[in-house]
Amino acid sequence: MSLQNLLQYLLKEGQPLTDFEYEEAMRQKWPIEGARIQEEARFGDVYIERVDKESEEMIQTEASSFLNTPLTYVKIHQKEFIYIESKWFDVVKVDGLAIEWDEVFQTYTVLFGLKRPKKDMVFLKEMLSQMEGAQLQFNGQDGLFDVNIQLLELEEIDEDSSLMDVISAVYRFLFRMIMQLEMNESKNGSNS
Repeated sequence: MSLQNLLQYLLKEGQPLTDFEYEEAMRQKWPIEGARIQEEARFGDVYIERVDKESEEMIQTEASSFLNTPLTYVKIHQKEFIYIESKWFDVVKVDGLAIEWDEVFQTYTVLFGLKRPKKDMVFLKEMLSQMEGAQLQFNGQDGLFDVNIQLLELEEIDEDSSLMDVISAVYRFLFRMIMQLEMNESKNGSNS
């Protein structure tokens, strides 16, 4: 289902969209209207785990209020990563996000599996090439792209950003990326 159709479906199901989603839809001249929700409220349903990096065992689940924690948490607690799931990540073709401090590169990273066909490799590489340290690899076993992005490369993110701001920025980045992929597909599809 295309991003436009998915947004229309969500509205039909009584799900509100964020101002960001409406703005992006308007830029594409998509006829989308319905209820609105604050971005912070959008992710009130998240599932959060603190996970031990070495064993990958869960340390503890956290309430959504944990999203108020600053990004520096993962730098202070380097032996763990934060795993976050939300039904809204389905919109951007991701199941969950893992946020951690990368000791090797001394930076904050987000890792996720992106559900896109392997044929998108060249276009995804091109899009991610603009970001310092971004990594992309197709995982044939899962049929997903394993993506690793340095968080400070995203707009509006710095060390003092809350985890809520981080997941919102990642969501916006992925939303725009999916939109570009779909526009590229429709452009190339019309030529065949």
